[in-house]
Amino acid sequence: MNPAIPPVQNDTVFVLAASGESVYAARASGLYRSRDGGATWEDALMPLERHEVFAVTSVAACGRTVIAGATGAILHSHDDGVGWQIALLSMPAPVVSALVVSPNFDEDGLIAAGTAEDGIFVSTDGGANWIPWNFGLIDFHVNTLAIPPNFTSDRTIFVGTESGIFRSLNGGRAWREVPSPMNFAPVLSLGVAANGRVFVGSEGYGAFASDDGGEHWRRIEPFADGTVNAIHVRDSRVWMLFDEALVVSDDCGDTWANDPRQLPLGKRAMVLLPFPSSSALLVGFADGDLLQLS
Repeated sequence: MNPAIPPVQNDTVFVLAASGESVYAARASGLYRSRDGGATWEDALMPLERHEVFAVTSVAACGRTVIAGATGAILHSHDDGVGWQIALLSMPAPVVSALVVSPNFDEDGLIAAGTAEDGIFVSTDGGANWIPWNFGLIDFHVNTLAIPPNFTSDRTIFVGTESGIFRSLNGGRAWREVPSPMNFAPVLSLGVAANGRVFVGSEGYGAFASDDGGEHWRRIEPFADGTVNAIHVRDSRVWMLFDEALVVSDDCGDTWANDPRQLPLGKRAMVLLPFPSSSALLVGFADGDLLQLS
């Protein structure tokens, strides 16, 4: 890490993302990159030659494009972090809480950004310009976003907020609240499997699933309690990360089992990233630690 950027206390890991062979960690002290599976890390924003510490609260990647969110700004790189551009958001400065990139990014350039108190911003030019798109969104406290694999054809985006779930059917231009049990809220995590099944993680009330785009939901009974901090979907495999447990499904959520790789006791797991080219997982914790599970 850049010695000019001092570490901060309780350097929480907010989000993990992979771009090619690089892994990115958005942390309270900035954005870091690992090129060796998380063994060593470097300051990913060193090309900006900044001298102050600022939190990077979200990160997403697609190919060689990396998008990082902070307070009042979204940074974007299209060469795996070699160079960065900064796009400022409208004042007062919103805190970027979630980012998702279109599966068809090379064609549509679409990125959606959720914020802690100011709703949704959308870019259709690869991150250079951002427009607030909040028509129909009645809760501007966004915790998580998800884009289905078939976004190119259905233009659907899901948003999890402090009060529930919202869905857009036109790429984020308009939103509608979807029916959900009251104990969904707040929604902390979202994921969409290859078969279109939508997964939701709540704070304290476990996980839910929908097979019709969010119109009807069922509780995932083996995990009816607990806080689901992260959901990650890769093809038909789905991981759900609880505070102190990791569960996995290999059939798009039809059946579930505890992942045989154990999390350390007494540490709160916050974020999860399966490595693109291996079966290993990278887990980030509230105290700032990162652990690779092989």
